[in-house]
Amino acid sequence: MITFTKLADSDHPHFAQELFEEAFPEQERPPFSTIRQRDAGKFHFLVAENGDQPVGILTYWTFDEFLYVEHFAIAEELRNQGLGKAVFLNFLSQQQQQVVLEVELPNTEEADHRVEFYASMGFFRNPQPYIQPAYRKGGVQVPMIIMSKYELDDDEFAEIQRLLYHEVYGVE
Repeated sequence: MITFTKLADSDHPHFAQELFEEAFPEQERPPFSTIRQRDAGKFHFLVAENGDQPVGILTYWTFDEFLYVEHFAIAEELRNQGLGKAVFLNFLSQQQQQVVLEVELPNTEEADHRVEFYASMGFFRNPQPYIQPAYRKGGVQVPMIIMSKYELDDDEFAEIQRLLYHEVYGVE
């Protein structure tokens, strides 16, 4: 049975940090040391467990109109077995509002697989151009795609982008 535990309450903080740092390139994640400094009312870091075994991580932000999944990863040795889909669908089943996430442009087989993964769960690939701001001073901006549970019109997209830039990335 898949369960989620807050990072602060988890028996597996080292697993969470290692997976976070291994699964996401430095330019696509904040330093792990800053995770506890984020707005605890909006930001959530969960460890996904199957029984007592940690299997993945999921970070997300809650806003009034939507929920933003910032990072999702399954332990490398457990990938491509359907577990990622089971974990993500379990998480989604608990959410009533719009859910959005950023995905790398499908320029590689791995990135293409990610887009297909979320599309297989009903996520829309929104056509509006999107650039992920740098997580670090002097860092790299990354072209991404915004995918969402429900298709976004231009005004909704602009508002979501504004909130992500301001709240998640600290960009005015």
